[in-house]
Amino acid sequence: MGCISNVNKKASRKNNILGSTSDQTSNVEINQNNDEEINILGFTLNPNNDNSDQLFKSAANGIIEPFDIITEQLHLIVTPLKNTILHINITSEKASVKFVIKILDICPSLLLQGNAQGDTPLHVAAKFERLDVVRALIMNAKKQQEDLENGIGVTRQMLRMTNNKGNTALHEAIRHKSIRMTGFLDGVVEMLETCTSVTHEGPNGKTALHAAVRTKSRGLTRKLLEKKKSLIKEIDDYGWTPLHYAAYYGYLHVTSILLECDKFATCIADKSRKMTPLLLAASQGHIDIIKEIILYCPECYELVDDREWNVLHFAMVSLSKKELCSLLGNPSIQKLVHEKDAKGNTPLHVLATCTRSMDSTDPLSDIIDQVRGDGSRAVNKQNISVEDAFNYGCPELEQEILALSEDTGNGLYSRGVIHKRDKHYDGYLSLMKGAKESHLVAAALIATVTFAAAFTLPGGYKNEEGKNQGTAILSRNSAFQTFVITDAIAMVFSISAVFIYFIMSVERFKKYIYLFELGSWFTVVAMGAMVIAFVTGTYAVLATSFWLAIVTCFIGLSFFLCVLAVGYRIILHIIKGDQKLMHKIRKSMRKIRKLKRKIGPMKDYLMRKNTNKTGACVKISEKSLHEEMDRMYAL
Repeated sequence: MGCISNVNKKASRKNNILGSTSDQTSNVEINQNNDEEINILGFTLNPNNDNSDQLFKSAANGIIEPFDIITEQLHLIVTPLKNTILHINITSEKASVKFVIKILDICPSLLLQGNAQGDTPLHVAAKFERLDVVRALIMNAKKQQEDLENGIGVTRQMLRMTNNKGNTALHEAIRHKSIRMTGFLDGVVEMLETCTSVTHEGPNGKTALHAAVRTKSRGLTRKLLEKKKSLIKEIDDYGWTPLHYAAYYGYLHVTSILLECDKFATCIADKSRKMTPLLLAASQGHIDIIKEIILYCPECYELVDDREWNVLHFAMVSLSKKELCSLLGNPSIQKLVHEKDAKGNTPLHVLATCTRSMDSTDPLSDIIDQVRGDGSRAVNKQNISVEDAFNYGCPELEQEILALSEDTGNGLYSRGVIHKRDKHYDGYLSLMKGAKESHLVAAALIATVTFAAAFTLPGGYKNEEGKNQGTAILSRNSAFQTFVITDAIAMVFSISAVFIYFIMSVERFKKYIYLFELGSWFTVVAMGAMVIAFVTGTYAVLATSFWLAIVTCFIGLSFFLCVLAVGYRIILHIIKGDQKLMHKIRKSMRKIRKLKRKIGPMKDYLMRKNTNKTGACVKISEKSLHEEMDRMYAL
């Protein structure tokens, strides 16, 4: 393993370079006055001198020549952070597979040498996505002989080595994966095929499948399950399986892959709270994952946590009214409405407590009507009914729900044990309060300007005595008529927005978000109408100067270009943020591309089929072509 084994191979070359046997009595001299300074074959290695910088620069640029004459002590050439020349080359922009292979031929021990963070060259190659280097390191390890003392092969030893954070190279590869790294899966598979046991080693007992799930990598998840199906039931130090993480963080597609592999993983509870994946999904409000788990494993819906909360207890806290009604459409779930926890609280007690804080009886009454039972009279061990919990409150249950929403379980529950549906709602209200004041000012300003414009009409009034005295001079001008109409629209919509914001200042109506959204739209419409009023009014009075009128209209209407640009960016942001919508769009695009690939050859075939014997192509109508294609698809 060491570099000494290569001394004989380079002996003659070193003699020619040194030119003096008296200078070779010791190839390595360690300066006793400074432990950091090392002299190797004439190179004084110290992190602070120029000779070291030259070697490090050569390593970064992949230049092998300076290292051909230094064979015995290559492992001593390190930076202050203990990075060897292999670490330096792999992390540089000019990482070279040839350099790595050559250096390992000279000094094989560098393969397993870690830096100050415990990262071996394989760790670094995985972090920096050097797929070719990963393969070269594994191939080099396979060439080396096994350790005769413990019988563990060099390859297996390399793949099992962990850094200071407890991560193997495989875990680093998964954690630092890049979408643009096309060969990422190949590199991970290369490691898995080399050593299967590497999948079990990681920080806090996490396997490679845990790491793959946390990165939402569907391809890697499938590869790992193909390699070792039993990984789906492997738990970490907290008792969480990969399915627990997928359910808690809302990774729907990864959850589906795991359930297809082994649906009974849904029955595994964690160590601290006896939470199953279904309970975790319900606690975070992931309705799609709840339905997916119940679809694959219906029997797991009855499982409870250490407080005897079932899936419906959690759902009452985290799901919206619409989602709750959808979930209760399942007869099995509906039966859980009357199930009590350790303190006698039913899911309806939980719903009543949460609904009370939102000042609305709609969710509670609708749910009670849907379950068709007299669940409102159910009482807990404190003799508090559902009605009493809503009307007068249940302080103990309120405190319990609040504590669960703030409990992170030493970092395990990064979003809290439960995610209250009104957390986002309360945050939205606080943001809405500040925005409402700004919108009120804007709406009031538009109302003031448009009201004033209605009595200072462009073109002025007629001053001649008679029945038309005081009327608008340009009243018969079409541009002026458009000005009057759009000015009236702007004033009415802005006044309506001001009225809505005034109503929302009342305590009882401040939580009606739809009113704020309606007022915002009214203000936007008023802005657009005011711009049109400005453009048409200006055009009416500048009719004699046509070019000036056109330029003014163009400048004014540029407002709508700004609205379109901003609207496009907002819609794009919304679409990208909606994973379900993005999945549907991608699925539709794939279907379209697939259909085009099928239609092209089929259309050519039909055209050739309808070509007569003389070689002239018979003209086919579009309708008959589609009918023929439909017939072939049916066959």
